[in-house]
Parts: sequence; C-alpha cells; structure tokens
Amino acid sequence: MSRSGPSGALSRARPRSDDALHVRLGNKPFEESANDAEQSSEACVSQPLRERRRRRSSNGEARTRAASGIRMTSMGMQRAGQLETLDAVPQQEPRLLRPCLELLCFAVAWVAVLARLAHSIDLVRDKAVQFFLLGVLVFSCFFSHLSSACTIWATRACYMRKSDLGDPLYILLMPLVACAFLLDATLGTEPRALAPPRISRGLKGAWRAEKLGVQNDPVLGRCAAADVHMLCAALMGFHVLASSISRRLRKRQGRHLQIEELSGLQAFAYFHGFCVVLALLFTGVHVGLRYAGLGRFLFATLPSWIVLALSLSFQLQLYIWTRVAQQNCTIGELAILCSTTSIIFHEAWVMTIARLVPSYATMYLREPTVLLVYQMALIVGMLLVGLALSPLLVLSRNLARRPTHRLRWPDKRNLHRRLLAMSFFVFSLTLVLCVLGPWVSWQLGGRNPWLYVIRFTLQGPMWWSRWALVGYWGLLCNIALLSIQLMVNRVWQFATVGDQVKTQTVARPAASARRGELRRAPTATQRAGSMAAARFASRVEPDEGTSLGPQVAVSVNGRRKFFHALAVLLFVPGLAWDPAFMHLAFSVAMSLFILLEYLRYCAVFPFGAALHFFLSQFLDNKDTGLVILSHVYLLLGCALAVWCEAQSRLVMQLGVIVLGVGDAFASVIGRQYGRIHWPHSKKTVEGTLGFIASTVACAYGMRLLRLVEVFSMRQFTIVVALLAVVEGLSEQNDNLVLPLSGLLLSSLIPYN
Repeated sequence: MSRSGPSGALSRARPRSDDALHVRLGNKPFEESANDAEQSSEACVSQPLRERRRRRSSNGEARTRAASGIRMTSMGMQRAGQLETLDAVPQQEPRLLRPCLELLCFAVAWVAVLARLAHSIDLVRDKAVQFFLLGVLVFSCFFSHLSSACTIWATRACYMRKSDLGDPLYILLMPLVACAFLLDATLGTEPRALAPPRISRGLKGAWRAEKLGVQNDPVLGRCAAADVHMLCAALMGFHVLASSISRRLRKRQGRHLQIEELSGLQAFAYFHGFCVVLALLFTGVHVGLRYAGLGRFLFATLPSWIVLALSLSFQLQLYIWTRVAQQNCTIGELAILCSTTSIIFHEAWVMTIARLVPSYATMYLREPTVLLVYQMALIVGMLLVGLALSPLLVLSRNLARRPTHRLRWPDKRNLHRRLLAMSFFVFSLTLVLCVLGPWVSWQLGGRNPWLYVIRFTLQGPMWWSRWALVGYWGLLCNIALLSIQLMVNRVWQFATVGDQVKTQTVARPAASARRGELRRAPTATQRAGSMAAARFASRVEPDEGTSLGPQVAVSVNGRRKFFHALAVLLFVPGLAWDPAFMHLAFSVAMSLFILLEYLRYCAVFPFGAALHFFLSQFLDNKDTGLVILSHVYLLLGCALAVWCEAQSRLVMQLGVIVLGVGDAFASVIGRQYGRIHWPHSKKTVEGTLGFIASTVACAYGMRLLRLVEVFSMRQFTIVVALLAVVEGLSEQNDNLVLPLSGLLLSSLIPYN
C-alpha cells in the first residue's frame, strides 16, 4: 500500500505544467474516487450481505478496481481497508456522552424560549404551539440519528461532511435565535439587548442612517422572520426524518435502494418529487387551518403562496448545496446556511412587493432603511448574478478540470478560458448597471445610487470619520497581505529555486540501473503547482507541513488565528463608533467574498488558480468540501448582530470578541497546554478555560475604554461560560455556531 500523508500524496500527484490548473481544481476521476472513499460506515453496512462478503473475500481490491477502470487514490484504498476492518470486528458502542450534553443544552434553551413565548403578548403567544411542535420534530430527528446515519432525502452520505450524533440538533438553532429577537422586540416590555435600535440620519447617537418613507411594525416583521426560520427548520426535519425512516424500512424488508445506484436524472426526480409533495403538504395544512379558524397557530404572518414559494426555494437550495459544495456542511450547518439565504431572498421579495402594494410594508423584517436596500442589492444581487451566469461558470470549471489532451481544440484552451472570463465580467457588469442599480434607485425614490453612497460616507459623526475608517481598513489589509506573503514566501522561494534545475535524472535501484533505465523527477515548480490540491484532497492534518522542502514558518492553525486577530483590529473600532457604516461595509465584504468564491471555484481566468492556492493555505479538517467557506463564516459571525440590528453595543461586539479573541486563545492554549479533553473530542478543558478568561478580560478592557456600555460582569461571565461549553461540545463550525449561540444567550440572560 502506498504511503499516506503529504509526501505520499505529492509523490502520486505529478501534474504536467499545462495541466496544473485542472489538477489543483480536482480531476473528475479523482473526485469519484474521493467520493467512494468518503462514504460513511452506514452506507457500507447497508449494502447487501453477499456484496460485503465478496468485498471481504477479495484480497486484491486495488487490482480489481484498476481493471474495471476506476482509479483509486492511496487514501481511498486505506479508507476502504479500514471499512473492511470495521466489518470484520464488532462495532463499538456509540459515544453518547457528548451528544447527550448537547441535547441537554438545546432542551434547556427550547424550554426557556417556549416559556417566554407562552407569557408574551397574544400575537407572540400563538407562536408557542408551532415552536413546541418544531422542537418535538427536531428531537425526533436526533433520536433517529442515534441508530443510523442521517442525511437529507435522496442524497448520498458522501455529499455531507463527517456526521456527528448531535448534528440534527442544530436545525433548531436559527428558530431559537429568531424567537429571541422577536421576544426582545415585543411591545410592552423594557428595551433589551436585541431590540431594534433608534435609526435616523439626524440622530447624534451611533445609528446614523436614513429611513425609507414606509411604516413597518417591528413585532409583526420579527414574527414573520420567526415563521420563516421555523418553516425552513420543519422542512429540514422532515427531510432528515423521512430519509432515516425510509432507510430503516427498506433494511427491515430486505430491499436496498442505494442512491448511488441511481442515475443523475433519476436522483433529480426522486429528490424534487419529494420536495413538491412536502411543499404542497405544508401549504395544504396552512390553508386548511386558516379555513378552520386556527391559522394563527401555524405561520400566521405568511400568506399561503409565500409558504409554497419558500418551501420550494429552501429545498432547491438543499439540492444545490449538497451537489455543488460536496462535503462542506453537516446537517446543522446546511440548515443554518439555507435558512439564512432563504430569509434574505424573502426579505428582498417583500421589499420589492412593498413598493407596489403598500400594505406589504408592515411585513418588513427589519427597519426599512437605505442600509437594508444596499444589503439586498449587494448580497442578493451577487447570488442572482451567479445564478444567471451559471452556464458560463460551469463551462469555465469544466474547461479547467479537463486534461488538455481530452479537449477538442487543445491548442485553443487558453483562448477559450479568456473568452469565458471576459463574458462573465461583461455580463456581470451589465447586470449590475442595468438591473441592480435601477432597482436601488427605485427603492430610494429615484435618487442616483452611486452618488448616494458617496453622500452616505459624509454623514458619519464627523464628515471625515467614515473616510478615515476606510483608510484605516486599507492600511490594515495591506499589512495583513504583506504578512501572509511572508508566511508562504518560503514555499514560493523553494519553487522558484527549483526552476533553475528543470529536471533531475534519478537512477532506479541496482537491478534497473544495470539495464540503463533512468527516470525524470518532477521539478519543484510542478510540485508547488500541485501542493494545494495534495493538501486539500488528501485531508492532511492541519499542523503538518508540506513536502516541498522547508516547512512554512507558521502552522495552519496559526495562519487561521491570524485572520481572527485581524478581524478584531478591523471591526472593533467601526462597531464602537459607527455601526450603521459597518452594516454597509459588512454587506460589501460579503458580496466580494461571494464573487471571489465564484472566481476560485470555477477557475475564472486569470484569478482562479491564484485564489485557490492562496485560500488553500488556511484549510483545516472542516474545510473538506469543494467550496471554501471558513472566511465567509467568520465574516458572517462578526456581522450577524449588526445585520439583526441589535441595540446593545456589547452584543454587536460579541461575535468579534468570541471569534477573534476567545476562540483564538482557546485554540492556542488547548494545543500548547491542553491535557484534559472533552468527551470524545479533540478540544480540551484548558482551552475552554482560556476561552472564558480571554473573552471576559477583553470585554472588561473594552468597557474601561468606553467602547461598550456598562454591563453586569457576573451575568456576562455566565453567558461566556455557557458559550465555552458550546465551543467545547460542538463539532460544527465555530465561526457559525458561536455567534448565533451568543445572541441567543444574550437574550435569555441579559447583562446590560
């Protein structure tokens, strides 16, 4: 068996210089072998008994696969051998301690929010019934997941990241946060941390922005947001539960319908047929309850046609994410990601309808300001640009992945790539100028959207303050890019020195040398060209160096935490002095990140390969899929409180503090001094204590500097301690889960 690890991977991946790009992006046979290797143990166990016996009895599996035309990497061979070993030995008892602790945390939060809903005003009290039913559904998914691996309906197990027993519980996280925002905005109660802020252009406080000329109801809008999140979570729960029940019934009846055995068209029909049935079922129940006079108990703020549209769009996003971003998300992360994009699209649709039908203005989910208009144009517009130009992006990716000798016109490969890139940029600019720009102007009452942005930058606390903030960001970003360049400079330097020695003649062993057989070793440039793919596809441990010669001076974990520290320096001053401008800046950064991921994933000339190599320097064991999302999650975690218009300055800073300070210190202390581990986890108790101490100390320092308001240290410490428990128990992406949990705990345990 071939060696595993980075050196073995690089010795196998020796691309020619003209095919370096498609090797870095992943060749199709390689992706198929990786998917075969990543099938879960549940998928292996569910195979027929005769097939498993045949696999165990076949001693030369690699030779059999090679004869059948399926190429398999040494990593896949090693994984297959492990699966055979698992079949041969008795299965261990499932590790239930950590999932049970996660279940306890979610159950306590669910009961607390349910009790607050039941004691609120009439409009909010009616949400308690559907929230109770949603909790029962999610907990049923969790108990179903204990006995068998879960996925969504008609989806391969290898399309999801490595499954954990507590994954289905995080389906409930977004409804919990949405209900917390609803409760804090309820009329008749004292202002709380997550209540809507006072926003006005003439305001001398922090939120300086112009409101649109429409009247909205904050409580009704946040009721609609809670309904949308609960609808998405219910759809996800039905997918997981139906998939688990179907698998169990087929196994009991002796039938084994493998989704891997279906063609692409059959799997498409199998998935979307279930989606249409489920959407019609939810819509029918919604209509029936309204006719029966019980409509207030189920999505009362959503019209039936919106329930149908949201159900179809959410499930379509599930299909796209699991097929395009393979192995990127767990079940919980997928639910959070798709529900977030669903509610953004829903809000953009409500804003558009409200301009035509004024009665829909009461359904604004947030305060109707120019900040909201530009956010919809930037984020939703960039997503729509990618959807509209997806044929060009798909062609660009396929052209980059395919070897040159398999192209119809191999000598015109670069010309075709340039034409596709030029078409993408030209059509993108056309959509921005001819569609998004006029839409923003229409929302602003006919004003020029480009001139208004310039005018908005002069409306800060001082006329120069927002321009000074932009200059500060530019200086920090340039310093950060220079530092990153120094971090990876040794790799590039080694590759450049290797160019001087084009090839090396290396003699074979003695028996081969007698026959005069020589072979050529790959140059350092070729090895540098395949470094990103080798580290990315071989799932190298984060702290291991590359096999290109000298190791990079800073480990992967150190490079990742460098960005967390950079986020603190970038965002803390802006959030303290001008959150309205940070609202717009976060939207611009998010749209830019989406655009860069289009360019990287689809290898758009000339930026695709360089972006892929740059981002591959920061991948860890949770970035195993085709789409790189950690930096997007980091930005989203820092921006959530501002986008949700939290009133407390400390709550707005919480995501930055937790991710930039607490998570970074927890990682460093846990790796250096950690000895006691959490149950069945790599995270340590020492890292958790470092998380608590660093976060509380940072918040207290910001209080002394008057960057945040006065708060209760005792209650804030309790919130941070509970967050540290979530960080220690959860196997989800911390950049996404910790800020959401912080917002929820800030509502349940107010410290202002």
